[in-house]
Amino acid sequence: MEERRSDNLKNKSLDIDKIAQICSDCGNCLYSCPVYNSELIEPNSPRGKINLIKAILDNRLKPNKINKGFMFQCLLCGSCEHICTNGVEYLDMMINYRNLIFKEKNIPFKKKTILYFYQTLILKKLGWFLKILSKTSLKKKLTIPEIDNINLNKLYTSDYSKDFDILLFPGCVLTYFYSSQIEKIKRFLENKGFKVALPKGLKCCGFPYISQGWGKRFERLKTKNINIFSDIKFKYLVVPCGTGVITFNKYYDLKEVEIYEFTEFIYKFIRNSKVNINILKEVDKKITYHDPCHNLKSLGIYKEPREFMKQFGVKFVDDKSELCCGFGGIFSVGFQNTSKKILDKREKYLKENGADIVVTSCPGCYMQLKENLSCDVKFFVELFD
Repeated sequence: MEERRSDNLKNKSLDIDKIAQICSDCGNCLYSCPVYNSELIEPNSPRGKINLIKAILDNRLKPNKINKGFMFQCLLCGSCEHICTNGVEYLDMMINYRNLIFKEKNIPFKKKTILYFYQTLILKKLGWFLKILSKTSLKKKLTIPEIDNINLNKLYTSDYSKDFDILLFPGCVLTYFYSSQIEKIKRFLENKGFKVALPKGLKCCGFPYISQGWGKRFERLKTKNINIFSDIKFKYLVVPCGTGVITFNKYYDLKEVEIYEFTEFIYKFIRNSKVNINILKEVDKKITYHDPCHNLKSLGIYKEPREFMKQFGVKFVDDKSELCCGFGGIFSVGFQNTSKKILDKREKYLKENGADIVVTSCPGCYMQLKENLSCDVKFFVELFD
């Protein structure tokens, strides 16, 4: 058993090294990386991290607290992959490396604590406390959401005997903090004629765990999710979160199931949906769309949301900056100062662009923008009556 484990680790190491060796050190990634552009030091760039990994794998450098810290100071946003001319699969390399080297033992304490309680009842039990904190000056400092929880029990599907068109996977951010958006999405899809299953027990796809190097915990959650999936007959898995779509496509083996991000699904199947232009109550208001990094840079979702934003006519100000909001899930907790620098840059551009209302389709981006910006921020489903 120990020999087999050693061989597996060796194979993983070879896979990581193979990806890393493709990098030619050209430096294109530096200009696209939000972390590097905030801190301006080489180890915080994708190129710098690749060279650190090369040095550690060939024993020129020993893993230590400093270079471990640099390995976690990455949003996994995909900006470097999006621009790389050599095709370096940076996200795969970084996630595989974290799971090879760090595992649950070496994850930074603050991150590990949050991950440990993330899928427990404790987070739900603390809802009342978070609501109190959201009314204090700590709200922006800690990005504490104004929880709009509703009773999801009335929405959960109890009868799985019939066939469904859609299994709606809400994701963790909407489930824990913005569950009213889940209700809006479910009602919207049902009003368009789809039979929607919303099973109880589906909260997180597991990306927060595997992305931080906690592969064992991810596998347990994955098994739980797949067991729930297997009880239901459905054709489409609709996920209002690009990160979830990536996780299901890459790490789950969901045969005979079509997986769609929410805006992508609407674009393909109900493109004639009309937005509520009365959102712009004042004549001189402008509205824009914030591209979530995983949607744009990993999934290639660009035209889909804009198909509906264009219904606002000249009041739609198209944002082509591709700027990150700095959330990155648990990144914003572990590296608050860097996250804030990235967000400040995003906010400055939005103001220069003249946007009064910002729409996004990523729950994480929604939280980061809604809880920190002074302008009005809406989740994508709120565009429709």
